[in-house]
Amino acid sequence: MKFSVLLLSLFLVGNLYFAQAQSDATKEPKAGLIVTINGKKHTISEGETIKQNGTTVSVKIADSRTFNNGTISFSYPSNLGFEYEEDFGYKNWMFDGNNFVIMFFEIMQGSSFDSFVNEIAGRYGRENCKIEKTSMSLGGRELYGKRINVNLMGEKLTQDFLEIPMKDGKTRILAFQDSPNEYGNSSDEAKKTIKMVRETITYKK
Repeated sequence: MKFSVLLLSLFLVGNLYFAQAQSDATKEPKAGLIVTINGKKHTISEGETIKQNGTTVSVKIADSRTFNNGTISFSYPSNLGFEYEEDFGYKNWMFDGNNFVIMFFEIMQGSSFDSFVNEIAGRYGRENCKIEKTSMSLGGRELYGKRINVNLMGEKLTQDFLEIPMKDGKTRILAFQDSPNEYGNSSDEAKKTIKMVRETITYKK
């Protein structure tokens, strides 16, 4: 079992994008297909077909999928796994790679960002965690939050929790989990994925 999955089980158990028709955000987004017809590229989804007489059609799986739940949208590498969890007043989407995980949380009104992060750290054991302030520029917005540095049984993990303020009072958190290399640097998967999210993310106004 991957270390990231082991740690996540501690708490996971217990303006173009919005112009499109919104799909079911509880299901994995369909893989996009890049179709080239007479040298011009077209993007379609899995299961769709293009029929044009007298043309040459070539198809390949796109390198990314697009997540859109109506309040936030971003693209992520298509090889990341998709999981969705829902409970009363709580929704969580997870996109799981080999060394890197994206998480997005929507929590009911009245639940604070700080209490959520403290609860996560508490489930790891506060003696195994160091919490510090962090921020990240994504999609033209500066998001602020906290980083949990975890050292559990000699295995190190970083989790960046970034709050996304919106007017409806719900707590929304975008989180990035990474397994750093032996020198403490971000994994290559983290660098690639965050770059993609940064370049594609949009927010509901």
